[in-house]
Amino acid sequence: MVDALIAFVATLGALAATGLLVQRAYKDRLLYLIAWSFTQVGLTLALLCMAIGFMAGYNGLFFRIMELGAALIGPVWLALGMIELIARYVQVRFAAWLFTISYTVVAIVILLVDPLKGSLSKSLPKPSATYDALPLLLIDGAHVVAVIALVGCTGVTAYLASKRDREAGELLIPVALVALAGVLVVSGTRGFLPAPLAIIALGGAAGLVWYGAMRTIPVYEDDEGYDEYGEEYADEPATGYEEQAYASRSEPVPAPTPPGDSRRGELRFPEPAPAEELRFPDAPALEAPAPAVPAGFDPSAFGSDPAGPTSVDGPPPVPESVLSGGPLAGPLGGLGPSGAPSGSGLPDGCGQITVYTLLDGREGAFDRLAAELVKAVRAVEPDTLVFACHEVVGGPTQRIFYQLFRDDAAFATHRRQPHLQRFLAESRTHVLATNVIELRLGAAKLPLPAPDRQGR
Repeated sequence: MVDALIAFVATLGALAATGLLVQRAYKDRLLYLIAWSFTQVGLTLALLCMAIGFMAGYNGLFFRIMELGAALIGPVWLALGMIELIARYVQVRFAAWLFTISYTVVAIVILLVDPLKGSLSKSLPKPSATYDALPLLLIDGAHVVAVIALVGCTGVTAYLASKRDREAGELLIPVALVALAGVLVVSGTRGFLPAPLAIIALGGAAGLVWYGAMRTIPVYEDDEGYDEYGEEYADEPATGYEEQAYASRSEPVPAPTPPGDSRRGELRFPEPAPAEELRFPDAPALEAPAPAVPAGFDPSAFGSDPAGPTSVDGPPPVPESVLSGGPLAGPLGGLGPSGAPSGSGLPDGCGQITVYTLLDGREGAFDRLAAELVKAVRAVEPDTLVFACHEVVGGPTQRIFYQLFRDDAAFATHRRQPHLQRFLAESRTHVLATNVIELRLGAAKLPLPAPDRQGR
């Protein structure tokens, strides 16, 4: 009866951890979370069958479900999720998925149809005394593959972390926790541990998988809106882009240019989003107002008449009042010494160029996060004048953000925004390296400011 009570409590804990992880996997659509969700479901079903078996006695159905969930699906899909999280080559991840699915299907069929031997009671049955040679061989193979994969991924992560790989350093603790969970799963299903210890091992493994998964992704209360999400960061100091090296002023490292690709480094914009996805409709086209001419203004001061310039020695002189942003200055400033816009209407304008180098195969996930960030900036940051994400022609794993702010205060406000905090947290698993260039606005041609919309 004590074993049944322990198994029932462990089942409740595993069920709660499974529900949280499945919810997060459904929301984030990350493959390693999906794989670990299969592990959690298998462990939960195994613990439930153990609880029922200790109370009412085991039978063939309960024993088969327990072995399928904890001895086969649990360790194999746990290792698959680890490879999906760690491997940086899409070929490795694809091979892992192909092997896991094939092995699981074949093993499930054999473990379900192979006849059992011996008799079952209320005590925990041992696989070696109940299964024939072929099912035992499949279970042993699953355990060997899982242990090798988990130990190998942990070793690779530790090695990369020792080489100051930022992503590996962040994942080292979650990877170690999940690897420990794999050890507990294998130990609890081999039939060597007493029943209470086997139950505790499987229940602890379910908790470690959930905790390790939560350490690899941001944890927040509600994703329905940016305001609710921002409550979690309300009391924290603004970090802005510091998490991904935005605070540094180091020179960017240019990407190597392969021979024969003359367009590498050329910027292009991603395809525009459909109109129905935009938070607000596009502003109507505006015509630039004609510059106001002050009363008593004498065109002869420019050395010209209405018919055109009278001298071919060079451009006409420009009055000092215009150079200093006087009556003839445009909406964003006056003219520079050469007659070009000087951008003096934004004397405190600043900006950044951020170059992201993505992990192979993570481009789509990063682009979705970037699109959400751009929508949020467009909706709630009127003083962020330009915020664009570029793809690089010839560099499929590179993305470039160009940002222009009205002043330092606008930049500081942008860094405190909850949607930026969310982007930085969720995109870190897709980014291999980040280079930042901080800018101070000089001469520029900028768009006219959009008029205020009513009810915004």
